[in-house]
Amino acid sequence: MELLLVLFTLVILTASIVYVLLQDWHGTANRLFSLFTGSSLLLTCAGAVRFSSRNLDEIWLLSGLLTSLQAVIFGFLIWLIMLLFMPHRYQQPWLRWAVFTPYLLMAVGLAIDWYGRFGFVGRDVVRETSGLLGFVRGPAFVPAFTLYIIGCIVIPLIMLITIAIRQPTMRGPAVWLIIGTILTFLMGYIFREIGLVSVTYVSLLPLHLSFGWVTLRYGVFRPSQVALQAAVEHLPDGMLVLDTQRQIRYANRAAQRIIAGNDRNEQSFEQALAQVGFIEQTSTEDRERQRRRFFRPTDQTILLATEVPINDAQGGASVVLIRNVTRAEQQQAELLASRAALAERTAELERSLAELQQRDELLRRLSLPIIPLSATMVVVPLIGIFDAARCQSLLQLILPEIAERNAKIVLVDLTGLTAFDQTLAHTLYQLRDGARLMGTQLILCGIRPDLAEVMIHAGGIWNGLRSFATLQDGVKALLTNTIL
Repeated sequence: MELLLVLFTLVILTASIVYVLLQDWHGTANRLFSLFTGSSLLLTCAGAVRFSSRNLDEIWLLSGLLTSLQAVIFGFLIWLIMLLFMPHRYQQPWLRWAVFTPYLLMAVGLAIDWYGRFGFVGRDVVRETSGLLGFVRGPAFVPAFTLYIIGCIVIPLIMLITIAIRQPTMRGPAVWLIIGTILTFLMGYIFREIGLVSVTYVSLLPLHLSFGWVTLRYGVFRPSQVALQAAVEHLPDGMLVLDTQRQIRYANRAAQRIIAGNDRNEQSFEQALAQVGFIEQTSTEDRERQRRRFFRPTDQTILLATEVPINDAQGGASVVLIRNVTRAEQQQAELLASRAALAERTAELERSLAELQQRDELLRRLSLPIIPLSATMVVVPLIGIFDAARCQSLLQLILPEIAERNAKIVLVDLTGLTAFDQTLAHTLYQLRDGARLMGTQLILCGIRPDLAEVMIHAGGIWNGLRSFATLQDGVKALLTNTIL
């Protein structure tokens, strides 16, 4: 008798897991139910092995597992009730874990007490008369058992009763689960009182049978027809079902708003749209995308219709999805216009940038004029303040001009400088080396006392570089050398 009851329980639990996962193994409720049922299946197997075993170590090991596993199972039950009847609460992680934490702590505490052999709740002792293990209650047994009754029986019953009262649409499933929970408690209590302790671990069978009936009767773990119809009715797009004569046999709310006022049973889909002012304007692109376009001139409404044929026992039909794309088409037109305006504006900006670059180049050349004195001699007057950008322009401008003019002597006039710093000194040093590599001599002119003082602090980079106090002195000396 006991073996048959255990086997029956195992079959029922296994079938429940398989059935629910086959319905929708992606669903959170289905997975949680399978976890809850799988834990009960493990509890039943462990209980059966524990009471049929004669190995004392094996019995002691499984006894600790059974007590902890029971607490975890009812924690999963609380989660399952929340997910099925209070999904908005289950979606709050802090609340979900706050509810589950006491059960987890109970399971961990019982495991530590048992496997640590502390004996606060209870322990197994070997009886001298029979040599078998016997359970001896500890000092904390009564509080622990009270918490077990409250958390595993009272709290689920209170939740289910509250749901049955406050949610009339869920009253049927809640009542059946209330019955299953009460029978589970009574079955475990009665079996223990009559001495059938070995089958107390199949006492969860009434609760799982009630879940099975709720699944079959109310479609809790599968998309029910009512839920599917409600989802179709609330679709933002129109959906129609046409028969073989293309007459409308079903239209959801969105479709009814489009063909409102028509007797849908006496006209075809095309006639219904024509009666409310739509004319077909399907383009070649629309045909390639397997859709039809309808336009109503009075309010500029645009509809796109996609048709899918289906075959059924009545001979066939088709499902038509209608989408109002008026706003989308307007936004696309506005987007294209904006892109065109943006492209035009970009072209204008590019033209303006090119003009600015030309002006900058002109200003750069004007700020660094190159004055030829002869076929092989040029003068470069430096005026104002030379920052890093102007110093870079000086290098980029002078060296190409030297190559282009085939200049042999470059006079750099410093008379117009208002400041002389290390950046300009380093630039002149680079310019001297670059000119020397090109076979050109660089000469500094117009060195005032204040500039000479700054140049002294720059170090020995001026060694070997000819210089003159004024531009006139430099030109005079070079012309004299040339004549000579």
